Amino acid sequence: MQNQFELTDDQIAIQDMARKFTADAITPFAAEWDEKSHYPVDVWKAAGALGFGAIYVSEESGGTGLG
Repeated sequence: MQNQFELTDDQIAIQDMARKFTADAITPFAAEWDEKSHYPVDVWKAAGALGFGAIYVSEESGGTGLG
């Protein structure tokens, strides 16, 4: 039986993907974007393509329903 506070394998995979995406596409550039008041639309579109924009949206509404 899995502890109620442990992540599932799927949740761990999503967490790993989010860490890698952030480390590659956001962290190296965040300070510069802040300094220049730049909003990197291409990066947020890429995050959306990975499903991060729909995490809290129900599956019935086209999201991932992860909560």
